[in-house]
Amino acid sequence: MTRVLMVGSAPTERGGMATVTALMLKHGSRVASIRMIPTHREGPAGMRLALWLSGTARVAAALARRQADVLHAHVSERGSVVRKGVLVLLAKLFRVPVVLHCHGAEFMDWYRGLPGSAKRVIAWTFRQADLLAVLGESWRTRYMSLLGVKRVVALGNPIELPPAVSDAPGFKIVFLGRFGARKGSADVLTAVAGLSSPVDLVMAGDGEVAETRALAARLGVQAEIHDWLSPTERDRILASAHVFVLPSRDEGLPMAMLESMGHGLVPVVSPVGSIGEVVLDGENGLLVQPGDVAGLTRALESLLADSGLRERLAKAARSTVEPFAIENYIEDLGRHWDRLATS
Repeated sequence: MTRVLMVGSAPTERGGMATVTALMLKHGSRVASIRMIPTHREGPAGMRLALWLSGTARVAAALARRQADVLHAHVSERGSVVRKGVLVLLAKLFRVPVVLHCHGAEFMDWYRGLPGSAKRVIAWTFRQADLLAVLGESWRTRYMSLLGVKRVVALGNPIELPPAVSDAPGFKIVFLGRFGARKGSADVLTAVAGLSSPVDLVMAGDGEVAETRALAARLGVQAEIHDWLSPTERDRILASAHVFVLPSRDEGLPMAMLESMGHGLVPVVSPVGSIGEVVLDGENGLLVQPGDVAGLTRALESLLADSGLRERLAKAARSTVEPFAIENYIEDLGRHWDRLATS
């Protein structure tokens, strides 16, 4: 069985990358022997530096002792690129093939803003990887064009499919993500305030939580606004909801959207990142351009007014994400690991 050394943020952290990592560790034993070494965790700068140094030393020791057939590194942007860049070079030194698993929704904008010399170093480092795994075909095209990489595969994101979909009465809208401008949380509140009748709204995440609660009060929107939810709490809320809303400015392929579709919620989302590869307007969800609050209100109003439309889109949403089940995902990834280990 292929031995995979996985590195990145601790799987207990918040966010999509950690969720994917946790799923891979939970289900990966069916295709590979996986060892995880965290190199990042949120916290004080001193703690983060110490974890990076100790994690890098542990990775170097494992590679030197020939304890891994493949290095699988999760990467986003900014400091994550630097941390994983060092590990890529270590792996190449010890002749261990590398998978760079790219999650960063803001990577392209960040990269374009760098000086030319930094761009060249980063592009060269990415090209040292034996395979780039990205979140969709649009991201595959962007990485190949921007960095000159050639070995890129679009994997999407994995989810654990619930056995049944939501059949709760009423009309509940859910927003899950970081509160702030990038995810469009204020647009959600403003759009809901413009609906023809009150609805149940649940919002959960980190970031600008207090500011979001204050805005809801000013707009007169009755909303449940929570901090970050545990997976159990998240699933409980999704099982009682009907619509998932995420009018983001930038995205990769949001885990929260895929998870909500698995529960049979209708996604009302913006066509950014790889979202447009999954959600087709009027077929399995509704698409609204980022910042179009009036359009967001109209989309939500159409679902509120037409239960038949809502039921049709919900059924199609669930069918759409069934191929994203973790069982399919890990089998596909396992084939890539095996190929790299034996090439």
